[in-house]
Amino acid sequence: MALSAQDGRTFLRDAEKLHKEGRLDAALEQYGFALRATPGYVKALQGRASLYLDMGRMADRMADLEEVAKLTPKDGANLTQAAVACLDAREPGKARGYADAALALSGRNMEALQTKVRACLALKDVPCATTTADAALSLKGTTDTYYLHALSRMASGDFTTADADLDKVLEWNPLYEAAYVASGEAQLNLHKEYRGVSMQIRALEKAINRCTRGLELNPGSTELLIVRSKAFALQKEFAKAIDDVSKCVALGREDSVVYFQRALYYHGFGQEQNAVNDLNKLLLQDPDNVRFLLLRAECREANLDLDGAANDLSLASKLMKADAAWTAADLKRVEEAKERVKARVFEMNREGDPPSITVLEPLRKDDVVQVSSALDRVKVSGHIRDKSLIKSIQVQGINADFDPDDRSPEFRATVPLSATAKQIEVLAEDVYGNRSTVTLNVQRTEAEPPALAITLPAMSADRVAVLPAGKNEVFVEGHAEDPSGIRSVMVDGKFASFIPDTTSTDFSIRLDVTGKDRFTVRVEDNYGNATETAYMVQHAAPVVAVAKPEPERTAASSPMGTTWVVYIENGNYRNMPALTNLGMDKMRKSFAKYQAQRTIVKKNMTKTELERFFNIELRDLVRKDNVNTILVWYEGHGRSQGGKAYWVPVDGKADDIYSFYNYGPLKGLLENYSESVKTTLVVSDAAGTDPSFYELTR
Repeated sequence: MALSAQDGRTFLRDAEKLHKEGRLDAALEQYGFALRATPGYVKALQGRASLYLDMGRMADRMADLEEVAKLTPKDGANLTQAAVACLDAREPGKARGYADAALALSGRNMEALQTKVRACLALKDVPCATTTADAALSLKGTTDTYYLHALSRMASGDFTTADADLDKVLEWNPLYEAAYVASGEAQLNLHKEYRGVSMQIRALEKAINRCTRGLELNPGSTELLIVRSKAFALQKEFAKAIDDVSKCVALGREDSVVYFQRALYYHGFGQEQNAVNDLNKLLLQDPDNVRFLLLRAECREANLDLDGAANDLSLASKLMKADAAWTAADLKRVEEAKERVKARVFEMNREGDPPSITVLEPLRKDDVVQVSSALDRVKVSGHIRDKSLIKSIQVQGINADFDPDDRSPEFRATVPLSATAKQIEVLAEDVYGNRSTVTLNVQRTEAEPPALAITLPAMSADRVAVLPAGKNEVFVEGHAEDPSGIRSVMVDGKFASFIPDTTSTDFSIRLDVTGKDRFTVRVEDNYGNATETAYMVQHAAPVVAVAKPEPERTAASSPMGTTWVVYIENGNYRNMPALTNLGMDKMRKSFAKYQAQRTIVKKNMTKTELERFFNIELRDLVRKDNVNTILVWYEGHGRSQGGKAYWVPVDGKADDIYSFYNYGPLKGLLENYSESVKTTLVVSDAAGTDPSFYELTR
């Protein structure tokens, strides 16, 4: 049923009554009824806008008053109210448009002039703000027009005029809180401009006095506290500055301005760790903020956390290069700071101990290495231990490959070795020039390569394996023998699972042959003799067959097949603190969704026991019982170094990375146990001593 205009007025009266009584939701409903009854009802729109103001719904208020402005384009008061609503809703562009429309009707509209000044300031249109503020002041000199005139002059950099304007505002109205804030800021800027010490002192004292007077009127003004804290800091009164900005936190203000200012004051006061704590909070919310990073770098350097300072400077430099707002001069200062910190770190860590060299390959007995007489080039590998980074590693004068960022790097090199060569020399030098040399005598050995046989997949006489159509994954099994012992078995460049340092071993690996027509197996003995054989792969033609319905899965069957859990608990350490309160509760909870048929528990394992268990014992058990899923859970000490995470066996030494167990390749090793293995999972619930360990292992 249509409603008459009289009905709209009735709803409006009810809405106004409810609004006056403070029943805002009910009033909002009645305003809606009034506007449905009489669309475009200006008084209802204005009333609802007033209600939205009380409810804090600025965007809705703006929409209603914009509608009023469109309905009454010749009403300057309504246009002005739309401008004010847009400004309150943080739409300064719209606010200026409505203010201009109101001023086009009457250039003496004071509220429109003042709204336009504020809108132009928000838009950072300083010429517009100053021109409009001059017009408002010439129309009538009031506390508001002088205040806005001061703000526009501050935006243009004329702080002297602004100071005079604000003096007049506070002379006329000593309760004008915003003027106290602006006056304090004007004095801080005048302090920067003044060259005379006495004038600078006077400006800071005036800023403090103005803010103190304002705080007497409103002790909860965080704006006044911030401004006064800046003045105290310029006076080197950092304790007072910290106290003021901490009051802001106590009053509930915890934005970036507060914490950054307090960090600056802590830094100036020499309380570097407190500054870092505040900056950590800021960087948690804004990790790519260059200003925060640069200040934290300064604080960390002052606190002798040089590595942390170097990290912050590196990240800041990277971010600055990607941001055109930073100049070449800014970037140069950061690069200079990086070099300074780097030099300090270098000198702080200076030591005089030579590196310790251990050669693992070729096979070594005391100071004698055994090399096949068939080789004219020899692979030399091993590791270096040093407190400092390694500068260079050379084998027979040839630079070896190693990670220069690892303090205990592994190295490898392939060097020529003549038939008459008697020695191999390895030279290592750290970044401080400390050197050490290991000289090994060469003993030539037999040149017979290892014996190699493939048992899976089935091979023809000319070494061709025929795979079923569509099968792109093959499980390779075989056998290798050599009297000197097998050192490595690789298939297409990947290490297979085998028993190392034995004269006879089976090996296995799961291999993806997608897009391949062959794979290569390479077996090497301890003297460097190698057998390398290529095997062809062909796929059978696809067979078209009628699909049989899959057997119905019983409730008792598990989609993971035969599932085993391996639980390793290392707690009784010989060279490190013991770990207590270990147990399988956490593991059981995490693996609850798996239906495990067997749990193997191993406790307090040495490195040798770990290697033997995973290389031999577990593999044989998995093959025997056709296990499909292997879940491994480790509890014990852990370490990280060189970007790798390690488990620490019970006989491990805290300063010897080579006594740790690198479990990185373990998942691949488990997958290569048997063709029956389909799923593997390795969980390291290890206790690391450095923060990076968690990042590496999570």
